[in-house]
Amino acid sequence: MSNRMEYIISPFESELYIENLQISELENIGTKGWFEFHKKLVLLNQQSVLEISALREESIKEWFVSFKKIPILIYEAIQIDVWKHKVFPLLIEMNAEPKNTFMLFTIFYHEDIAISLLENVLFHCESVETMNESVLDLVDYAVKYISLLFDASNIEIYENIRNPNSCLEEILDRKKEVEFDIGMRCISILRYLAEFADNLPLSVLSRLLSMHDVPYLLVQLIEKEPWKKENIEGESMIYNGSWKKVKPSEEGKICKIEGQVWFGLRELLLNSKSAPYYEITEHRLSQLLKLQKYLHEDVLDQISPLIDLKRWLSYLSVSSCRTSAPRAVNVELIPQVKSSIIEKYHKKWKKLAKQQSKFIYTTDAEYIKNAAQILSDAYDLDKLDCIDVKECFLCHEDAKKRCSKCKEAWYCGRECQVKDWINHKIICEKITKNLECEPKDQLEEVLQ
Repeated sequence: MSNRMEYIISPFESELYIENLQISELENIGTKGWFEFHKKLVLLNQQSVLEISALREESIKEWFVSFKKIPILIYEAIQIDVWKHKVFPLLIEMNAEPKNTFMLFTIFYHEDIAISLLENVLFHCESVETMNESVLDLVDYAVKYISLLFDASNIEIYENIRNPNSCLEEILDRKKEVEFDIGMRCISILRYLAEFADNLPLSVLSRLLSMHDVPYLLVQLIEKEPWKKENIEGESMIYNGSWKKVKPSEEGKICKIEGQVWFGLRELLLNSKSAPYYEITEHRLSQLLKLQKYLHEDVLDQISPLIDLKRWLSYLSVSSCRTSAPRAVNVELIPQVKSSIIEKYHKKWKKLAKQQSKFIYTTDAEYIKNAAQILSDAYDLDKLDCIDVKECFLCHEDAKKRCSKCKEAWYCGRECQVKDWINHKIICEKITKNLECEPKDQLEEVLQ
């Protein structure tokens, strides 16, 4: 039975990548150099996920902190978000139907990769301390994407598109999926910012509470539960990087994302520094008291720190007074990242779209082949299997080992593999034969 690989990229490569990491230029999106940059972020993210899942020392986080490169991840995510709204519609207008989907999807996915890395490294307090003023942009960005979760069916419609065919519809669907995933990751990011608010400028706490009213936003999440749905068979599904069926053993359990919402609420509302920035008005009181019906015994058993939040809400409900803390005097800092990008390319969007059309809509087979090869190196199937959480084919618990012959069946251990061999043997032989007769060409799959 084969084990998971030790590294996606070596510690030396990781350190070198992060030390030399620089923000990309918006005009270079779609070029070979930009695809190489994207590949490095993908590999760093895969290595980070591997370290976390294997409970190893998190070297990726350490290097991002040591070299103070976290603001680059914030910049990259915001830059792609700006590109989607300013350049992408013009690309469609100028060129109509794309000939392939992988180039545009890679640009959308670049934003998701940057946010995934951020989610991983911001788990640690020392990471939050190295973000400088870009944290204000991150707060605005996260709030925007979480707000989009309340209308998951919504998708931007470009009026200049008359009869979009399946290729363009696929691009828009993939864009929507990526944005949903980003929204879910932003829940964790907001929770970490709330938890480590004492280590951030007071302007961040002010932005979370006074400007965006994040507690209200989190109450809406608890009520609407966008991380839950039912599939066409009526089975319960939970989102955790992808939609998965709820196992019988997980019924009634609070999922990771819901837990992040609860912790975010607790950290923001019970922080002694919050009162000057968060006046409990009648409207806010009515919204916060909605939480009481969700803080039942099952929830408190699973997240015991929420007992403090329940007590605070109970006090709030019977208290005749509202928060009377003096309003904070604070020099408000202004987010700079998004505004600097928009200012830099003001009135240049059409020029950028025309320039990028040459790469994104190219028919040059050699260029497409080179770009696809770069992506193929980043999305190696063995590497993806290594970081993806699999289910044991027999008991359905998390599996870390797989059949060394067909490489398709996963097991939690030797015992389950032996028990399942009678059932798996015939399928294993068929898969192995097919692999020998029809070897996969990953590059051709990408080009298609």
